[in-house]
Amino acid sequence: MTVEQQRRTLLRHGFVFLFIAPCFGLAIAVLPHPRAWLAAHLASFLTCFILTTVGLAWRELRLTDGQRRTTLITGFTAAYAGLVGNIFSAIVDLPGPASTPGVPAPMPQGAIFLALLVIIIPTTFISFGLMLFGMRGEAPEVRLKPDTTYDTAIKTA
Repeated sequence: MTVEQQRRTLLRHGFVFLFIAPCFGLAIAVLPHPRAWLAAHLASFLTCFILTTVGLAWRELRLTDGQRRTTLITGFTAAYAGLVGNIFSAIVDLPGPASTPGVPAPMPQGAIFLALLVIIIPTTFISFGLMLFGMRGEAPEVRLKPDTTYDTAIKTA
């Protein structure tokens, strides 16, 4: 997959989350446990902004192909595992440390959620760390050329 295809994939998935987030907004009004659906709604909007921002900065990164692939895989894993965690938490109404302090999570559901966190937390740190690492120094000279995708699209249309 080329850098441009990876960038468009990131932008596309960002807009998938932009579509999902208002759906969770409807869930706040319709489904039980509105507090948990509100958390899923806001987290989906934030994930949308993160994915699109990464997509917009993708060309500027100074990463090898393997590092780019790792960033892409861990970023998508964190995003979609977070989505699954939010949906699961809303369905079973898991108590949280901020929403219901002092209430322990029921063990079967709590164990499932902790397993999701074991996936979400490292993949988030890996993808954000590689993004930060890729933003070091100046952009490579190859990337300093003007963007001609618009001109190419006009010629082919």
